[in-house]
Amino acid sequence: MAMKSKSNEQISFDDLEFEAEYEEERTYTTISGKEYIDVSTYEKYAMYDFDVGDEIQGTPELTYFTNKDKKYDSIRVRIIDDTSDEYADLYINVPKPDKDGYITNIRKGFDFYRTCFDFIYGILRWKDETNVVNTDGEEINKFGKVNICNFAKFVDQMNRVYVKITEGNSDSDYNSWIILNME
Repeated sequence: MAMKSKSNEQISFDDLEFEAEYEEERTYTTISGKEYIDVSTYEKYAMYDFDVGDEIQGTPELTYFTNKDKKYDSIRVRIIDDTSDEYADLYINVPKPDKDGYITNIRKGFDFYRTCFDFIYGILRWKDETNVVNTDGEEINKFGKVNICNFAKFVDQMNRVYVKITEGNSDSDYNSWIILNME
């Protein structure tokens, strides 16, 4: 529908309609409250730029993204290498957390959440390998209940993170990645 205007009608300043307000300039921060590092002049890499076995290290910056129209959310793990002015953005798909912040039933074999499984697994293994091995000596392959935001905040607070690109599930075209070490 096109707006019709009367060509001979004069508009005065008093006829202008607008809303205005002062808003403090917003400082964007990571999930744990750190200010972002300015990477505007850095070279950007994504998961598909790496081969299985490649290792990445640098300062971590984690950001949680809520997807309103989807059944999952995302965590961006940005790894910044200040020595070479490069950074890599790696993403994790996570199920929508419940009202208490928990996600449930994260399986190694479920391709869509494989990076979520590997993220949790890598943190637990880094702290103590017994966290990811059952009493029979077998590696776990499912997490029943995890507060994923606490895991993300924990990693975001680290000074340095070391990750390795890994092969995803055998029937998948998508690679994954796992945390090897943190400082």
